[in-house]
Amino acid sequence: MNRPAAPGFFRHLWLLWGLRLNIGLNQGSGRHPLWAVGAFLLSSAPAWGLGVTFYGLMRLPAVAHNDVWPFFILNLLCFTTSAVWVTWPLMSAGVDDHSELSRYAAFPISPFRLLIASTGASLLEPRALVFYAPLTGAALGYASMHPVRLKAFALLLYVLFALLNAAWSRVGLYVVLNVLREKHSAQLLGGGFVLFLVGASLIPPIDTSWLTAVGEGGVDKLDMAIIVDATLALGRVPPGLFGDALLELSYGYRHNALADGLGMLFFTLMGLGLAYALLLRFHRGVGRAGPVGKVSKDGDPFAHTRSRFTTLLVREALDLWRNPRARLLAAVPFVLAILLKLTSGRGLLEYAVGASADAWLMGGLCIYGAVVMASTFSQNTFAYDGHGLALLIAAPVELGDVLRAKNRVQGAAAGGMALLVGVFYRVYFGRGTALDFLCAMASVLAVIPVLLAAGNFLSLFFPVKFHASLKRRDKLPLTASMLGIGAASVGCAPFVWGLRLAGGQGPDLRTLAMLTLCAGVNLGLYRALLPLALRLLEQRKEWVLRAVTRE
Repeated sequence: MNRPAAPGFFRHLWLLWGLRLNIGLNQGSGRHPLWAVGAFLLSSAPAWGLGVTFYGLMRLPAVAHNDVWPFFILNLLCFTTSAVWVTWPLMSAGVDDHSELSRYAAFPISPFRLLIASTGASLLEPRALVFYAPLTGAALGYASMHPVRLKAFALLLYVLFALLNAAWSRVGLYVVLNVLREKHSAQLLGGGFVLFLVGASLIPPIDTSWLTAVGEGGVDKLDMAIIVDATLALGRVPPGLFGDALLELSYGYRHNALADGLGMLFFTLMGLGLAYALLLRFHRGVGRAGPVGKVSKDGDPFAHTRSRFTTLLVREALDLWRNPRARLLAAVPFVLAILLKLTSGRGLLEYAVGASADAWLMGGLCIYGAVVMASTFSQNTFAYDGHGLALLIAAPVELGDVLRAKNRVQGAAAGGMALLVGVFYRVYFGRGTALDFLCAMASVLAVIPVLLAAGNFLSLFFPVKFHASLKRRDKLPLTASMLGIGAASVGCAPFVWGLRLAGGQGPDLRTLAMLTLCAGVNLGLYRALLPLALRLLEQRKEWVLRAVTRE
């Protein structure tokens, strides 16, 4: 009997992407794939708006006929696109979105093909479409006003730019994955955060005094030497090579554009090589037993719990505390705050919204911390138990108490996270009033009940398997992701409405009263919906168990 031939390279990619698509859509009996396709289109819909907006911006006469602004906008978009794309695995804590790293470890596929498949698939995700939509619109708008020679070569440069970002995004993803798999991941993250804080304190913030000149005399009063220097600086970094290449092609300097293309190719290959090395390091640990945990000096944490519900609370708190992704989520808002100060984000926002800047920034960071902490765990709340859910179903405990304990711990973690972020902002920035802080906390109390209520139903209708070690995870379907985003938007709406009504004068007691009232209403809605979630849990417990323990 002849041995079947091994799949070729492109066949391998087709099989991998097909399996990845089925996992992402989480298809099952009775679930039509058109729903998932519609969710994909809906989640990538902002890309169209962003692309059209920047296309129109580059065609404005004041921009199109200027000798500096088109190139400044292009180079700035190149830099920001790369910065967001590469750091997204860290900023969103989306480190478990690519379960093929370990899922395919036993497959007859080389790590190199796996790297190429993962990198290529990342180019077609909804968030990637949103990331490079502004630059795409701006590049097309620029080319429509400034004819670019060798259009096919310009398209090739665009592909190289996308591959450059995708390759270095894999580097960021694999770095975080390797860190989180380490025994002392908490210490590594904490030490990295401290080093980042110290390093950021040594770098002077960006000067935003030019905003005052623009506000008083308009753009004509701006010293264009600043914009020229910034354009040249942005064009010398790897992401800016694409913008510089378009400039060279529009002037007919083909050799310079070719040099820019070779530069992007060099840095792309460098990123792929580094990502490949990190992937091999990750694969060496897949399937290997983790470190033997030491006995806690505090002894049995359940020795002093006086009721079954208290025991469940302690159990959920310990699970959350030991979860590696929770450690990453806890660091992200603080890193964002440091970046905002380093880039003078507060000065830019103060120019736009006046005295409400601290309320917007403090509240935004606090809500972000609460949202990522609460939604991440509440929207798939039973998956973190894995096979432990079977023991809970067989144990003499009410499943309703399990869900209540999960909600309380997740809500407390989100609220505690927001509280720490608010205090850090006040100390680190040295700005913000007590009223700003109270408004931020009231906004957090308004969003947490919505996230928990939505998470209960999403956990019952869209459960997926999850491994806390980050070795493997089925992706949450796009439909569930979009519903979760919608719930977060509803919960954040009172904060946005309140500060928009406050205007540039900053929040007042009426703003605080409105946010507190919304928090009370949302809490009432959560309590009203909880009995329905508990009844559905009893009806669907076997189905949920099969979903979260499947192999």
